[in-house]
Amino acid sequence: MSRVLAQGCWRPVESRVSQVYCLMNDTGVELGRNALNGSLREEGVFRLFEFIMKYIPLIGIVAISILLSVGCSNPRDANAAKPEMTRCQDELSTIPEVAALSKARSKKPEDAEASVSGMEIALTINGMVRSTADPDRDRDDWCYTENTRENFAKLLNALKDNGIPPTIDFLSGDSLDQSLQAEWLSSGNLIGSLTFKGRSPKKGTAQEFIDTLSRNEQELAPLLTRFQQKQKYFRYPALKLGLDTERPREIRAFLRKQGFTEVPATIDSRVDSFSQPYCAALSRGDKVCASFISATFKSILLDKTLKARAAAQNILGRDIKQILMIKANQLTSDLLDELLRSYKAMGVRFISVDEALTDPFYATEDVTRTASRIIWETKQAQGVKERTE
Repeated sequence: MSRVLAQGCWRPVESRVSQVYCLMNDTGVELGRNALNGSLREEGVFRLFEFIMKYIPLIGIVAISILLSVGCSNPRDANAAKPEMTRCQDELSTIPEVAALSKARSKKPEDAEASVSGMEIALTINGMVRSTADPDRDRDDWCYTENTRENFAKLLNALKDNGIPPTIDFLSGDSLDQSLQAEWLSSGNLIGSLTFKGRSPKKGTAQEFIDTLSRNEQELAPLLTRFQQKQKYFRYPALKLGLDTERPREIRAFLRKQGFTEVPATIDSRVDSFSQPYCAALSRGDKVCASFISATFKSILLDKTLKARAAAQNILGRDIKQILMIKANQLTSDLLDELLRSYKAMGVRFISVDEALTDPFYATEDVTRTASRIIWETKQAQGVKERTE
């Protein structure tokens, strides 16, 4: 029997899996930070993390249930802590990937021996934190305090410190922070266009969508000109095209005429699903819940990465150059550096979007819908029910 320190208390744990539970609860992602600070051997930490990632379908949500109900807390504090623990568990259970894994927790993981080693991934970002918070504008948003220069610097430094190739940030003009985006471009990164208010083509006419895209292009034009970014990139908001085929056809014709490169994604982090519960936990001072949400997100993201690789091999019989889509928010600001280090330590090579798009897989007119097959297959493998667009 061994003992694991978790949240300032000692509790006997009898199995390797129980040790993983407590290590995840300890401060969640602090495990990775401690490794980077030299207090733990980096290789050993990442091996443990890879163990968690590989077996997450079996232990992930079991860990949530155990930790958030009985956890590694002192028995005399259990009753006082239970309401906050229950709230955290309830918030996590609303996330489709977490709910699906909970149902699948008794199944043997099919990809237990899978690895991300050798994968090539292009990182892309949707949106960006702003330099100042506006409580009146974001009064219903737990994460309005994420809009700080400090969080912007965290994102920028994470890319620089990990040697990530120029990263495209896809923007909507209605929330554009010109000064921050100027810093983003001056650091060697790139910007791309969503639509002015993140509108998808599912509703309205093709021309209405083109009009809001054109308005967004006008907002970004001064930055593109100032920093001499000649290539224009476009991404459909939330990757949604709708079931109609005629509207996307008209939109694609416009994109070609205007010289846009359409950028899809094959790994959708869905970090926005975790963002509000994470910020809510931080706002009420619940560090245990916030740490566990971040650790759960990290494990699920790497599980998605494994399944995206398997999906490509199922569809094409080979690996492809994957494109990862994340959103700039408080959670990614806090975690991005550690995520990138973890990926690299496990053998992932980060590439530019331009390099990723040289893969023949993307050589199709309807590239967003084609790439979304990987996301759909990943959801199916995770047990997440696909909604009809």
